[in-house]
Amino acid sequence: MFKKLTEKLFGKGPTAQQQDGFFLYVRCSDCGEEFNLFINKQFELVQNFREDGSVDYLLKKEIYGVGCRNHILVTMEFDGKKNLKSKKIENGEFIEE
Repeated sequence: MFKKLTEKLFGKGPTAQQQDGFFLYVRCSDCGEEFNLFINKQFELVQNFREDGSVDYLLKKEIYGVGCRNHILVTMEFDGKKNLKSKKIENGEFIEE
């Protein structure tokens, strides 16, 4: 009974859409401001069609802080199954959680 009540109030757990993403934690190299962003792989990744017919994905994210004029550029490459292949950051650093 408690389980059914909990499911009615809070749902049955993460939906497929919530599971198809990840959190990105970065810090500005100038002011130290930290950013916690949710990246939805379904909507934010751009398809990249290769000459051999395969597909991989790319994410380019520009992040601007509140009081700092610095902008952070994150570039991430994913394979055809949306698994991370590489990541690069300019004007900031990744925070490992």
